[in-house]
Amino acid sequence: DYLRSVGLEVQDDTVVFGIAARLDPVKDMPTLIRGFSIAVKDHPNIRLLIAGEGEQRQMLEALAAQTCPPGTVVFAGWVTDMDSFYHALDVNTLTSLSETFPYAITEGARMRCATIASNVGGIPYIIEHGVTGLLIEPGDVRMLAAYLARYALDENYRREMGEALYRRGKADFSEEATGLRQLEIY
Repeated sequence: DYLRSVGLEVQDDTVVFGIAARLDPVKDMPTLIRGFSIAVKDHPNIRLLIAGEGEQRQMLEALAAQTCPPGTVVFAGWVTDMDSFYHALDVNTLTSLSETFPYAITEGARMRCATIASNVGGIPYIIEHGVTGLLIEPGDVRMLAAYLARYALDENYRREMGEALYRRGKADFSEEATGLRQLEIY
């Protein structure tokens, strides 16, 4: 229901990739769209849901229209119900060129989303490659496409990675874990 409400049509075998971020150059969404355009050729059951607003929206919509089959990429605009957004995803993505500690990763972890993210800033403190998610080097379209395809092909792998990230997030980044760490510091 949520996916239909934002204009994304899905079937039982559809795998939904998504990102919630400012549509800003530092988020490097052209890499995400280009990687998706490669993966969707061999995996026509995948979809990309982009939530957010920003200065690059028109350019990104044009890029998606040029490189991806119609209906495979949807721009949802500003989303206020983040729980429903992340709950609707199979895989959370973040292709930023720079990050500190992105809440988008922990928000997706709460919903047990498998994750692909850039190996920048604080992301490797959350995502351990091959254990709690998959990391790409910034701008690596081919590696991203390969990881999108890997998740598209293997539901069990997606579930395992999502569960592993959930456990990591709960142990290290939940409100309880953060509160306990603060008590230890004091």
